[in-house]
Amino acid sequence: EMAQLVGLQKKLEAELRSVIGLGFKVKLVEPKSIERSTGKARRVFDNRKI
Repeated sequence: EMAQLVGLQKKLEAELRSVIGLGFKVKLVEPKSIERSTGKARRVFDNRKI
């Protein structure tokens, strides 16, 4: 099972690099282990004149 997870991690890294064009380090974590963000999301408006 560990070999499958390592394979999945490498596959995700390669897919991200291929699609986005940037390299990322993928870290697999246990399900439901990332805490949900708190607070309300706010929109950001870009009012710059380019």
